[in-house]
This record gives sequence, C-alpha cells and structure tokens, in this order.
Amino acid sequence: MSELPLQRVEEIGLRAARAIAGETVRALKVRRALDSTDEVAYYLFFLSDRSLPEQALTSLSIAQKVRDTLIRDGDLSYPYVRLLPKDEWERQ
Repeated sequence: MSELPLQRVEEIGLRAARAIAGETVRALKVRRALDSTDEVAYYLFFLSDRSLPEQALTSLSIAQKVRDTLIRDGDLSYPYVRLLPKDEWERQ
C-alpha cells in the first residue's frame, strides 16, 4: 500500500466535498495519523460556512467519495471526515 502526499489528499478532499456540499465548504486541513486499529488514516477537517442539513450523511458521502479516489490511486488509508463551523475550525 502506498500513501499519497498530503497535498494530493487535500486536492481529493476538496474536490469531493465541493461536489457533494458545494461552495459551503471553504477550506480543508488534513492530518495523517494512526486510527484505533493502528492503521494509517487521514483525518479531514473541513471549514463549512453553515450547518448543512443531514450533516452526518453529508460527511459519510464525502468520506466515501474520498475513499473511492484514494483506492483508485493506490492508497488504502481510511478517511475520517468532519465538517466544522468557524469556531471549531479555529481550535483545530
């Protein structure tokens, strides 16, 4: 398994989020860390302008779209997605 550069993961994440949630997604921070199973995972934190309806479903849809692209590019790491309002974003 290969790990993509974080810049590539950011590109994938923003493209996926904007395809699903539109321009309400303004920015992205990505961290690579071990998950609870000690596997490498990506933690994607998106700055969202406003609360999205069905936010949990939106997060899952973004994560699946990111995962599909990661797998296609040879990276099997799992993406964990959170949509954050500005106040939470600033604490990241």
